[in-house]
Amino acid sequence: MLFRTHLAFGILVFFLLNLIFEIPNRILFFIFVVLGAIIVDIDVKNSRVGKNWVFRPFQFFIKHRGMVHSLLFGLLIGVLIAWVNEWAGFGFFAGYVSHLFLDFLTTSGIELFWPWKKKFGLWLSTGGITEEIFFVLVLLIDFWFVLGLVGII
Repeated sequence: MLFRTHLAFGILVFFLLNLIFEIPNRILFFIFVVLGAIIVDIDVKNSRVGKNWVFRPFQFFIKHRGMVHSLLFGLLIGVLIAWVNEWAGFGFFAGYVSHLFLDFLTTSGIELFWPWKKKFGLWLSTGGITEEIFFVLVLLIDFWFVLGLVGII
């Protein structure tokens, strides 16, 4: 999936979790959900996040949609963050899982249970018309939540 789809879906995940949980610091939680949703693609050099030179040495040793696109890696990072702030860690992991879920929907798939090398994926094409429609729908739902947040709905 494209960066914008991961970002919009991460924001939607924030809004949904905000309905379910009493989150003490919503701004911090929002930042970590969004961070978790977009950081996963540090393993590819042409992604919006991964093109930063800081990640180049890391990319040399790993492949795209492998270790970094796994539940284990997301859980480890989430637990490390939760050690400092449990809501930030939970938010990061929720955003991370949202990214994994979207990439799981694609034909390329992900190594969800890395280090087991089996890839899991479905039928969506990254950047295809189905993703475009999905992105617009998620964006509209995000917008609806924002309108509710500011009291218009």
